[in-house]
Amino acid sequence: MRKTKIIGVSVPPEVHAQFESVLKCRHKTKSEFFREILDIYFKNSPVPAGEKDIAHMLRKYWEFRSGSEAKVVVVGLGIIAKDGKVLIGQRKAKDPWVDNLTWVFPGGQMHTLHFNEELKKSIKKETGFDVEVKSLVASRIHPDSGFKSVQIVALYFWCETIKGKEAPGDSLAKLKWVKPADVFKFFTTSVSDEVTKFLLMVEKDAAVIGK
Repeated sequence: MRKTKIIGVSVPPEVHAQFESVLKCRHKTKSEFFREILDIYFKNSPVPAGEKDIAHMLRKYWEFRSGSEAKVVVVGLGIIAKDGKVLIGQRKAKDPWVDNLTWVFPGGQMHTLHFNEELKKSIKKETGFDVEVKSLVASRIHPDSGFKSVQIVALYFWCETIKGKEAPGDSLAKLKWVKPADVFKFFTTSVSDEVTKFLLMVEKDAAVIGK
């Protein structure tokens, strides 16, 4: 049984070429190579008291990219599940960073490391709902932003509604509750494997409850 998770790392072509060169010299697989790098990183960069691992990693990533021309933008997105369906929103205008972005999970840009509070505020503005942030589902560098002046770090959180009245706002023109598997019929950009698995789990759980 697999005890590790597969992650994707986006790097410039020239950096990838350097990685390949090192791999050939050291006779390691890519998985072994990156595990070794992460082990060295965490041994020399312990997580400060009170700071979550994901926040610590993002802060270090920002520091790493601070000398680069590319700007890093962190976006929090809520996968809001209710009665076997999830909430998605249709954007009012074209996204400045991701091409062909139409329907999305509600959320917004993170300006601090207080992810839960930031996400709650963004979702309230875009949907009218107060939500409880349950857990982190997935995180990735959004591949559809490409090698541009901005890199999008997307954090996907499982959320549940607490109260509020449905009302599209902020960057969203329309809201729609859909079956988890139908999300792919609306989204025109890629969906990470972890998010796909989570949506299918929500769909399966709803089917079991409905029997």
